Amino acid sequence: MYDSIIPTADTIPVHWLWFQVLLIFTFFIHMILMNLLLGGSLLTAWDLLTGKLELRTSGSIPTLVALTVNFGVPPLLFVQVLYGHLFYSSSVMLAVPWLLVVPILILAYYGAYVFVKKSDKAPVLSKGALIFTSISLLYIAFVFVNNNTLAIQPGRWGIYFSDPGGWNLNLGEPTLWSRYLHFVLAALAIGALGRAIAFKFSKMDDKEKQPQIKRNLKIFGWITLIQFGVGSWFWLTMPKAVWLTFMGGSLFATALMISGWLLALLILHSSFTGRITIAMILGGLEVLVMVIVRDLTRAAYLKEQFHPSQLENVKEVSPFIAFLLVFVVGVYALYYMLRLMLKPKTSQS
Repeated sequence: MYDSIIPTADTIPVHWLWFQVLLIFTFFIHMILMNLLLGGSLLTAWDLLTGKLELRTSGSIPTLVALTVNFGVPPLLFVQVLYGHLFYSSSVMLAVPWLLVVPILILAYYGAYVFVKKSDKAPVLSKGALIFTSISLLYIAFVFVNNNTLAIQPGRWGIYFSDPGGWNLNLGEPTLWSRYLHFVLAALAIGALGRAIAFKFSKMDDKEKQPQIKRNLKIFGWITLIQFGVGSWFWLTMPKAVWLTFMGGSLFATALMISGWLLALLILHSSFTGRITIAMILGGLEVLVMVIVRDLTRAAYLKEQFHPSQLENVKEVSPFIAFLLVFVVGVYALYYMLRLMLKPKTSQS
């Protein structure tokens, strides 16, 4: 009914698969960082409230905010290239909550610094700043889930005509809460894994850091176990045509889904037995698989309306080459800054 209001897609300079691969690659990096940030902030807030805070692994939150935002820009741009006519439309429908993401993110970034810098001088202010940052990140995640679910379902765009004021959160979406909880739990799991890795490579005494490593690996394992239930709930709330894609409808999609379940089982074993290196590798692979599954899910939702292969390729290679050069330079610049940040500080003579 509402297919007629879908805007015309823009042209692209090269084959759509170039952008698809770049989208998956950059979104994978962003997801790792985002999970470390959101999950790490929530776990740190919990430790702060329960008196178990370990400041030696919580000072990285401001850095993670900066890295997450920087590495969030490329996948957002690639989404706009491939699905811009859908993404822009959904963004307009929830314009107010969407635009509020920017100032709230800035305040959350400031709150992360207040938490780190004022932890000794003003503990109450520091605690409040961390809680504010954690709640702000949860809000941003919620708005993104709303926008992403609305963008892949043009049939729901009719909500705009009943309320054109820009407050149209996709609250009637059956998968909204299961999807949101699924991603928040994933962030908590990867956040716990990240903290275990931070403890492993810290300069703490082995007797001091081993209990922390085991504790965070167990959190990683328990949340992964809970994800079996939440993931099944998320699965069952999706349209039948979508979840059937992963149950034989597409051989590739089905193989990926099975791989995701098997990886989760291996994660349980490695996390509960304290094998941090294996857990780290499995956790990274699980995120990569879920990123690809997410993309295949979007394609299944839009099967009747749109696919990036329908975009007109105008074959203008030079702008794309220029972009790749700038992209590589930008990635190297971030890598260089990280090296400087992690370089041991030496005393000035």
